Amino acid sequence: MLLDRAKGLAEKINRYQNLKAAALQANSYRTRATQFEEVRASLAEARAALERFRTSGIQVDFVALNADALGDKASKLKAMVAVDPAVLADPPFNLKFEFTDRLLGIGSSAKEAINRAWIRYVAEHGPEESSEVLDALAKLPQFRSSVDRIRLYCQSAVELAKRTPIDPLKAIESLETWDAEHRKAWSELDADGIPTSVILFLRACANNGVPLSEFSDEVRRWLETRDLLSSFRVRIG
Repeated sequence: MLLDRAKGLAEKINRYQNLKAAALQANSYRTRATQFEEVRASLAEARAALERFRTSGIQVDFVALNADALGDKASKLKAMVAVDPAVLADPPFNLKFEFTDRLLGIGSSAKEAINRAWIRYVAEHGPEESSEVLDALAKLPQFRSSVDRIRLYCQSAVELAKRTPIDPLKAIESLETWDAEHRKAWSELDADGIPTSVILFLRACANNGVPLSEFSDEVRRWLETRDLLSSFRVRIG
């Protein structure tokens, strides 16, 4: 009777140990699954974002570092797991520091490259504020409403650059609208009593500047009498 009880207890202990070992192994698999899912999501998101931006015509300067070496590691690990899944508990290399962390780094680098590309695109294609000229015009009551309108489009572009869009095509459409409205606002800049030469001068300054040879006496006198001459600078080269 006692022998039977001892035998039964031994069997229970063995089952418990086996279950405990299986639980530990299952926990190890769950940890690996979580790591791999995080990597998968990061790379899938980066790949989709890169494709959206390149399709929209925005060039993203990005190269995945060590991609070939990491690809080899992934292939070898996949083959080993197919033979014995237990290899995940003791892989042939440091799975976190040599594999998953580096793959996550690729996803992060892609996101940073996209952010830089978007900021650069907005700067190159969005409206330019011409702060000095606008500051000068804002001093004159006749131009304040026009200045506010122009600055609104510029600020809209600045805010757009701060948030890398999920839909770049839609964001580009907004940017093009603001740029067109910005140009229109400058082209419509006018005020009663302001000489035509001054209006043309101010419009030109907001774009690519005005050659010094076109800085007429009439424009200079008008700016001087309103203490605005110091708001404009001579640019060389």
